[in-house]
Amino acid sequence: MEEKFLYLDREAVKRYLSPEDVINAVKGLWSHWKDGSVREGNHTFLPAGKETGNEFLHIGACLNMEGILGFKWINIYRNPAPGYPFSHGNIVVLNDIRTGSLRAIVSADDITAMRTAGGHGVASARYLAKDKVRTLSVIGSGSQAVQGIRGFLAEFKELECIRVNCRRKERFQEIRKMFGDKAPLVYVEDIGEAGRNADVILAATNSKDVLLRCDDIEKGTTVIALDGFMDVEPELSRRADKWFVGNLDTDRKEIIDSKDMSHGFELRYEDIAGEVADVMTGRLPGRESDDEIIVCTHMGSGTYDVACAFEVYKKALEAGDGLKLRL
Repeated sequence: MEEKFLYLDREAVKRYLSPEDVINAVKGLWSHWKDGSVREGNHTFLPAGKETGNEFLHIGACLNMEGILGFKWINIYRNPAPGYPFSHGNIVVLNDIRTGSLRAIVSADDITAMRTAGGHGVASARYLAKDKVRTLSVIGSGSQAVQGIRGFLAEFKELECIRVNCRRKERFQEIRKMFGDKAPLVYVEDIGEAGRNADVILAATNSKDVLLRCDDIEKGTTVIALDGFMDVEPELSRRADKWFVGNLDTDRKEIIDSKDMSHGFELRYEDIAGEVADVMTGRLPGRESDDEIIVCTHMGSGTYDVACAFEVYKKALEAGDGLKLRL
């Protein structure tokens, strides 16, 4: 039997995957988090070189309710070669559960950033932040920061101010040009100023050092830490009123058990209040007062990537788009 599959490049992802699609995909997966129809394989890390801090990651995922399984293949280079980004050249592979056939190979560079900052980052804020999110502070200026801004603008129509803290004001000007007049962007040089009166702080950097400290965070703030406690002071896990994660199993391995992540501070599993999905489905209370400080750390899930890639595949298939190939 000779079957074709679709190759969908970065431009196809841009055409067929909106911020709203990504946010809805994450919420949809969380609604199935406990019923067995969403399963994720082990995260397999492969170092790219001895003591370089650079590695590749393979994440398998099965979405029974969609009839699809697949995997994400991604590189994470904390010490990239000159001129190269933190992560690039990533893919998602999709297979049909019933037949095992290859359905698509999808570019994942944009999916990675969209489903992280603009996906589970935004969805976590929806269930952990105050009812009205008027001020968002973004720490960072890379692709995660940009996709986070896009996602927050899509989900929180009431946003009045987005503060961006980054090292280079020139980079901020580039970001502001991307959004034009659609986003109320303001540059802040000092992280302490970024934290002042913020409803949500999105930590979206690839820094190996702590940038956001507990004293920068005021009552009522929700902190979304995309890289765990790599760039956020680990003591926040205990000083915050509540600490939520996205996945108790994988986040325990990648955050609590990580020596790099703790910066010498003892992160404790018993300090975790639960998963954000439990708040979304009403199994656990989330924010119970406007004065609570809540932190959410989540290293992500391959299920998000597979679900987003499948969304691109479905739309491209309907439109007759994509490059058809044979193995």
